[in-house]
Amino acid sequence: MLTRALFNSDGSVRARRMIITSMFLVGLALFGTVMVVATPAWNGHTNIQTAWVIFSVFVLKFPLVGFLWWLIVRNKEIPGEPVVWSEREVGEILDYLREQAKQSIELPDASARLEYLSKEAWHVADTVDGPGKGDAVSVALSIDELAARSRGRRTA
Repeated sequence: MLTRALFNSDGSVRARRMIITSMFLVGLALFGTVMVVATPAWNGHTNIQTAWVIFSVFVLKFPLVGFLWWLIVRNKEIPGEPVVWSEREVGEILDYLREQAKQSIELPDASARLEYLSKEAWHVADTVDGPGKGDAVSVALSIDELAARSRGRRTA
C-alpha cells in the first residue's frame, strides 16, 4: 500500500506525498519527544510514567523508524551484486556524462576530468544490457575522443 501511495508505477517518487508523509511522521516523533520530556510531571506515579513513555516511544516514534527501515529495505541495490538501472535512469546518467564532458573541455584540468568521465561511461556501458548499451558505448567513445583531443592540446 505504501509503495502504491508514495511511488508511481515506474518506480519514481511522488515527491509531494513523500514530503507530506515524512513531515507527518517526523512531527509525530517530535510530539513523542515532548511527551517523554513531560514524563516527570507525574512524579510518584510510576505506572502512569511507564505507560506514558511506552506510548510515546512505540506509538509516536516507532512509525518513523519503521518507515525509514522500509525505505532502506526497499532499495534493491545490494553491495557486490550488479546494479539494474531502468532505461530512464541510463538516459539520465548518459545525459549527465555528456554535459559534464562538454563543460570540462575548456577547463585547465580537462584531460583528468575527461579521463574520469570516460571511465564512468565505460562502466555504464559494461553494466547496462539491452537498448541502452549502444548509447552508453557511443557516449563513452565520444568522451574518449574529447579526452584524446584534450591531451593533444595540452602537449602542443
